[in-house]
Amino acid sequence: MFRKDYLLRMMEEMTEAIGKAFTLRQQRKHTEALSELDELLRRQFGMNLSLLNSLPAEDVIEMFRFRGVIEVDNLQQAARLIEEEAYIYGEKARVEGIDDQEKQDSEDEGLIRLMKSLHFYLYALNHGANPKLLDAPERVQSILEQTNEYELPARTEKQLALYQEQHGRYDLAENSWYRVLRVGEGQLVNYREDVKAFYERLSKLEDGQLEQGGLPRQEVEEGLAELIR
Repeated sequence: MFRKDYLLRMMEEMTEAIGKAFTLRQQRKHTEALSELDELLRRQFGMNLSLLNSLPAEDVIEMFRFRGVIEVDNLQQAARLIEEEAYIYGEKARVEGIDDQEKQDSEDEGLIRLMKSLHFYLYALNHGANPKLLDAPERVQSILEQTNEYELPARTEKQLALYQEQHGRYDLAENSWYRVLRVGEGQLVNYREDVKAFYERLSKLEDGQLEQGGLPRQEVEEGLAELIR
């Protein structure tokens, strides 16, 4: 009960802060809007937006570890704040009168933050976060639509693959895994074992499940054989 009350209180504070930030960005007060989000992050999690955006995603996730467990509901709240920060930068890029370089910089900053918030949402959902707390699945879909012209980082594409598998979209998961292999080429992390494990998990499912997930058994076997080759 205590934890539920704690989460509800944090949600109320976040909803209020995001509401204020939304009003401020509509008024083109972008600095004030960012400050509103930054202050909430400091108050709730003892960190700031600059820190969250400067560290690798894996390091940020570790900052939400408490007694050996990642507090995924807190992580998805941080993802929501970074997502809102991205929209502020997007709004800033549309202000009339700014030069092309400032516009491009704002668009880039917004995209970077959308990508990072997507990674945190996916990680949180893949590790047991409450999907109804922030309507995270809908937010994931929205961000994917906004970033569909861009290549996701390999680590984020991996989380997307796991997310699609978790929701029975084995065909989409396979597509993500192949993008992981392509993006991950030349990197220190080798994802081939992850992809092999994916096919091995699917091989244990019933034919009907595979058909429903858009990846018949024959395609699973062909994918695994191709990977081994």
